[in-house]
Amino acid sequence: MMDNCGVSRRGALKYLGLLAASVAGREFLASWLPAPTIPGAVPDDLVTLPGMSHSTDVEHAAAYVPQFFKPDDFKTVELLVEMILPTDDQPGAKEARVADYVDFVVFSAREFEPSLQREWMDGLVFLDAESQKRLGKTFRMGSMSERVNLLTEMSLPERDSKARHEGYEFFRLVKDMTVEGFYTSRIGLIDVLDFQGMNYMSEFPGCTHPEHQH
Repeated sequence: MMDNCGVSRRGALKYLGLLAASVAGREFLASWLPAPTIPGAVPDDLVTLPGMSHSTDVEHAAAYVPQFFKPDDFKTVELLVEMILPTDDQPGAKEARVADYVDFVVFSAREFEPSLQREWMDGLVFLDAESQKRLGKTFRMGSMSERVNLLTEMSLPERDSKARHEGYEFFRLVKDMTVEGFYTSRIGLIDVLDFQGMNYMSEFPGCTHPEHQH
């Protein structure tokens, strides 16, 4: 649906270093960030942050339990990230489990950026209020076309510098965190970008679409 590759090295690393400051954050990152897929790869090929270690068999085997969002809100987060990066001929936010990333970052934000939690909760409240006003139902209960229309209107200032929308800042927050989460996930880096590893996050491949090259 949306322009989905405006990712930068700085943006992608915005929260990762902060998550690595806590034991719980390092455990999450160890399962989130890519490990080598080539037998015999040396440790420097791991996506690694200080204090974090990978297990050779770490996988997203267990179902993720949301740490911050209540069940209904988490379902809305899942819908939002899947609208930003839908599944097409390549995996999208659903396959990469980007909603898990968003939830854990927002949960951890109480330590380093409390305002992030308020921004998400205020944004979800606005989204449901706007949906109720226009559709008579919550955002997650709307049809796909109804949800797309609402999110597209919220994103209008991105395409028209003269346009204004009360929900634009929340749209940008959702989009930025979705893209950051996707392109630091195993699926985003390895399956989509065909990236083989980073040396202590010294480089980030970014988007390979020509229109986003500068």
